[in-house]
Amino acid sequence: MKNKYLCSHCKNEINVDDEIVLIAKNNLGEKGLVFLKTKLGDYSSKFSSGFSVAEGDKVTFSCPICHHNLTNKKNNQLAHFIQEDENKKQFHIIISQIYGENYTYKLEEQKIVETFGDHLSRYQNPDWFLLV
Repeated sequence: MKNKYLCSHCKNEINVDDEIVLIAKNNLGEKGLVFLKTKLGDYSSKFSSGFSVAEGDKVTFSCPICHHNLTNKKNNQLAHFIQEDENKKQFHIIISQIYGENYTYKLEEQKIVETFGDHLSRYQNPDWFLLV
């Protein structure tokens, strides 16, 4: 069985097969859908037609079900959702909301379990995950 990805607010499933589906809002206030890979560390993504983002732009992610903003409470450059494994064990997933910034932290409670990406050094201050 594959991992499920859940909204950190409503706890509904936000993935379809191997893609996480989120609402994205770009710097211009335009909205569209973004499709991220469920495999942590795979930074390929797709956007709905008519929605564009340039490298380095901040994109704000929201749940496609409850529309709750997934921005991390301590650092607005980061987003937060939940990964649930086949044993129903849950992990907090923290990703960058800066397009092209490859950064992912997988947390269990307040401990780092795994990290992914080339830009991890940009967010090494541990305070950002104390309030996921």
